[in-house]
Amino acid sequence: MSDNGAASGVMSLLLCGATGFGCCTIGPQDHPYAFAACVVGFCHGLLGMVACVSGDENANKAKEATAALMEIVPLPLVNVELFLGSDSNNIALGHGLFIVPLAASALIGWAKDTDEVGNARDTLKTLTVLGNITSMIFLALNESSWHIGGMAFLAFMAKFGANFCEDNIAEGSGKHVACVSWSGFFFLATMAVVGKSN
Repeated sequence: MSDNGAASGVMSLLLCGATGFGCCTIGPQDHPYAFAACVVGFCHGLLGMVACVSGDENANKAKEATAALMEIVPLPLVNVELFLGSDSNNIALGHGLFIVPLAASALIGWAKDTDEVGNARDTLKTLTVLGNITSMIFLALNESSWHIGGMAFLAFMAKFGANFCEDNIAEGSGKHVACVSWSGFFFLATMAVVGKSN
């Protein structure tokens, strides 16, 4: 196993730990959206560990597929959960609806994979991520919550910081930055959701 493969395994283990903590702490009956987000993150981390240990091509493909889901699914789900427990709960539905056009664009992309469709899908993903981060910042300021503010920063780092590191620092570093950022995001999301419950 190469050093890069070992680092990927450690990062995947870190993600599994953070999301596993979330799954154990957040009850699916009380907080279904946050729990579902943690399950998506756990599956991505688990597939990352399997791909690292086995080196199997199918495991790598599955990990890449869940990486695409990680970009668009957890952030809106956690936002729905946070907004349902706040005074601004009418915004929660909007975050749930963010997933609908992304799912449609992903299905179109699989059916018809062209550069034009890929560019439109990437633009839609970027707008969705920015919309969710902006909404999270709004909630953090409204509720004076450093947990939610930290989540907004880490979600930004998972998408844009990872891309910057990949393009400007070292090839392969973006995946590590994204994985560490998502791990911190899920840990803070667990703390924020539990804090709202108490």
